[in-house]
Amino acid sequence: MTTTIGGRYTLLERIGSGAMGVVWRARDEVLAREVAVKQLVTGDHQRAMREARNAARLHHPHAIAVFDVVASDGEEPWIVMEYLPSLSLSALIAERGPMKPAQAASIGAKVASALAAAHAAGIVHRDIKPGNVLIGHDGTVKITDFGIAKSSADGTLTETGMISGTPAYLAPEVARGEQPDEASDVFSLGATIYTAIEGESVFGPSDNSFGLIYRAASGQLRDAKNAGELTPLLNRLLAVNTNDRPTAQEAADLLAAEPQPSQPLPVPAPRKLKPPNRRILVILSVIALLAVGGGAAAAYWSGTRNNTYTPPYQSSFPASEKPRYFTAEEALAFVLQHYADLPANPVAAWSHFADRAREPQTDFLKRWKGYTSVRCLQTQGRPVHSNGPDWVVTVDLALVTDLGKQRNITVEVSVAAVDGQMKISGLKEI
Repeated sequence: MTTTIGGRYTLLERIGSGAMGVVWRARDEVLAREVAVKQLVTGDHQRAMREARNAARLHHPHAIAVFDVVASDGEEPWIVMEYLPSLSLSALIAERGPMKPAQAASIGAKVASALAAAHAAGIVHRDIKPGNVLIGHDGTVKITDFGIAKSSADGTLTETGMISGTPAYLAPEVARGEQPDEASDVFSLGATIYTAIEGESVFGPSDNSFGLIYRAASGQLRDAKNAGELTPLLNRLLAVNTNDRPTAQEAADLLAAEPQPSQPLPVPAPRKLKPPNRRILVILSVIALLAVGGGAAAAYWSGTRNNTYTPPYQSSFPASEKPRYFTAEEALAFVLQHYADLPANPVAAWSHFADRAREPQTDFLKRWKGYTSVRCLQTQGRPVHSNGPDWVVTVDLALVTDLGKQRNITVEVSVAAVDGQMKISGLKEI
């Protein structure tokens, strides 16, 4: 059964998700072209429309274009965007490892030029990171996801006492609670280039969001070891003092003046079968909302997957190429991702279930709406069959309700291959 949005856009396949919504590849039936359609799940209609307005104002060859917004009464809008067959920069790093400084500088120059255009239009992106940098199969580079972008015409988020961003790429001043601005975007760009070259955050590896935020706020940056001649410029982008950073346009010019790679970074077209990544990505990209008040700080965050990258365990295969089994590591990573999507992105979490194990979506969303935080304390996987595709993953969870009460539970999550995809086939509390 196909789903058509606004009587015009037919959903073809889900290609990614994050804390702000789910992205689908779709077909524009009127213009006969492929588009990307983002189903927003913010619970804040004004915020959703702000994303659409801000992104639509930006026209630049290195930024994903917004074509349309489809909205109906009582429902969140769908944003119709340019579809770029691509992988995110974070997916490329995970798949291939760190890249050469010249390649990172070339990508950074294009991102910086798009940021310069955004800043000129009065827009601060506020969430520049490898997951929001798309690399097309022809080498095209574009930034995406203006879900928490701010226009000069918008109210400030500091009025609500909240900070938005991804801890591994937060500028120090933002981690300390100051309002993000153009200089903060430049720092996040530098942190993105650093990760592309070094393979880890400029604040060092951590699976603890509080730890990353603390290091960011106190300006505890790691020195680049592999940046070579790019090191002085990278240090300027990552300057703790905002006045020492170049503007986005200056950064674009300086990065473009660096030695460039002999050829664009090649990105292979999608394959029917991607080789599995054996490493569990424990350090999930997160959206951190740090609430500060009364001398105390509380944090609420949820993990996000790369916006356009489909992990190996979610790849679709023809029946003839269906993998025989998934590894324990992939099953564990899948379950970790499921709970990382909660409670901020319940639509994505609901989609992880096999049809026979799904409760009605409205019931699922209503139930998880009552929680403000979900944390995996410990996981352990065991096979159901020695050579089969099924696994049972035991997870200890800490759930915090919207009333501030914490509830610790242990659940058994049954994971199975369903039509070539990893799905939750059963779940019970023990």
